[in-house]
Amino acid sequence: MSLLSNRCIALPQYPKLFASIFYFMVVFKLKTSSFHWMLLSTVGILMTGGEMVPGDMTENPKSDAAQEEKSRKSRAAARQAIVLVHGMGEQIPMDTIKSFASTLWVTGVASVAEKATEIWSKPDPRTGSLELRRITTRKSKTGGEFPNGVRNDFYELYWADLTAGSTTNQLVGWVKYLLFRPLRRVPPPVRSAWFLLWFLSLLALAIGSLSFVPATWWLAIAPTWLPQATAIAAAAALGAVLQRMGTATFGRVVKYTRAEPDNIAARAAVRERGLSLLRHLHTGDDYDRIIVVGHSLGSILAYDLIAYFWAEQEVARSIAEGTPAFQSLCRLEESARRLKSAADVTAIKAARTGFRLRQAELRRAMSATERSGGETGWLISDLVTFGSPLTHSEFLLAASKEDLKGRQTARELPTAPPLAEALEEWRIPHARSVGLLPTDSSDDCLMAFPERKKPGFWTLHHGAPFSVVRWTNIHDPSSLIYRGDLISGPLSSAFGSAIEDIDLRQIDRPATTFSHTRYWDSNQSEVRITAFRRAINLLDEDLDWAAEKVKLAALGSLPTGE
Repeated sequence: MSLLSNRCIALPQYPKLFASIFYFMVVFKLKTSSFHWMLLSTVGILMTGGEMVPGDMTENPKSDAAQEEKSRKSRAAARQAIVLVHGMGEQIPMDTIKSFASTLWVTGVASVAEKATEIWSKPDPRTGSLELRRITTRKSKTGGEFPNGVRNDFYELYWADLTAGSTTNQLVGWVKYLLFRPLRRVPPPVRSAWFLLWFLSLLALAIGSLSFVPATWWLAIAPTWLPQATAIAAAAALGAVLQRMGTATFGRVVKYTRAEPDNIAARAAVRERGLSLLRHLHTGDDYDRIIVVGHSLGSILAYDLIAYFWAEQEVARSIAEGTPAFQSLCRLEESARRLKSAADVTAIKAARTGFRLRQAELRRAMSATERSGGETGWLISDLVTFGSPLTHSEFLLAASKEDLKGRQTARELPTAPPLAEALEEWRIPHARSVGLLPTDSSDDCLMAFPERKKPGFWTLHHGAPFSVVRWTNIHDPSSLIYRGDLISGPLSSAFGSAIEDIDLRQIDRPATTFSHTRYWDSNQSEVRITAFRRAINLLDEDLDWAAEKVKLAALGSLPTGE
């Protein structure tokens, strides 16, 4: 015993040596009696200072640090980015995003903010400009997918500087493109505006022709107090003002929506700025979720960016069989078939709700999937559009309704739900065996296809961003052109039944003024601000919009709309 005691006094001087000896004994299980084995185990523990760590028998600081980091993250609030793409016009950097964030976070109606007054801005290189800043909040209240709340970072995708410099010839060419088409190719909702555009164009031609009116005719038809020279000067001044307003505002529409040689560089620059921001937000593990919001012309850009970014994320949209994400994909495919077959309004509503639930489920599974090489999963959960001219896409983006459908079929313009493509016949049995196709149906179309070089993996095709991105669209139908929002309209009829259209006139009283720029005006009615907040859905809740619209209509004291 004294020998053991003496050795115990000396052994701590060589803890690693004796720890190694003990480890050797453990690995090779030295043949000893039970008593001797217990004795040797006790000696080994004493030799290592009373600590016996599995593996290398020493402490693992890296493992402890990882566990602590995991524990810390489980207690910390999540973090998400909200990217706002502004509309047409000569926007001032940060003006749009400040009012947007203030109404969403600070204004008291149905706010999810825990500390609404704690909101600030700071420089962030991800914005791509020193003129822009990131607006940051404290964490929200708990709820939805965020049991510890969520912190929000607001980014503005500013692009007005890249589309300046439109010429009068470009504007006139665009107006001619809109005017010179048969009436049957003008969508009914915009025919009043189309007739108004014809009237204004003819008026402009009449004013421009004043200088060609003979002086004798002028004296005969004009009032005596209006000399012809004065009328010509006034017409020239008015023409200059209209030309300046037209090129500054609608010139940006021309720059972005028309793929003509003079516009290609500007279109590429705008898209690259937006894609750069999305790439930066997906780098690392700063964010758990990204929401993309587009207003007016910015909604077309936001739509394009999601489509282009999705197409380049080949790793993120690849899903392995047998994983939770793959099971979610199987359920999404079934929901898409159910939505496609829905025949009446009630069935479409129910199927749309189910499909949107599956979209969120798959996106969450994809974002949580660990990937080799440090790639980040897909984080964009929602596209929210306000006052979107995409409702007139057959008028603005295509030559006709048939041309628009053709581009969608070619997967040039993504739809919601995405277009499903037929599998090769010899792959159908496997698709059925893994649950992607029903066994009792002849349907052979899927949004995903099997990877040729990676057996057991399926990839959502490049035109399927809305397999995981929920699309919500708020619009405000107009009356008499100047009341409501003539530019906006429903999108589900043009881009797919999975889009949730929210008609403000069905949940609130009609607007009495032009409302295109007022979707997040803090002076709006409570029901409109609530609809705005529910559409952004900061807590990432699985909303049943049929029920939500009933609540909103009740808040606005109106009958429920479809």
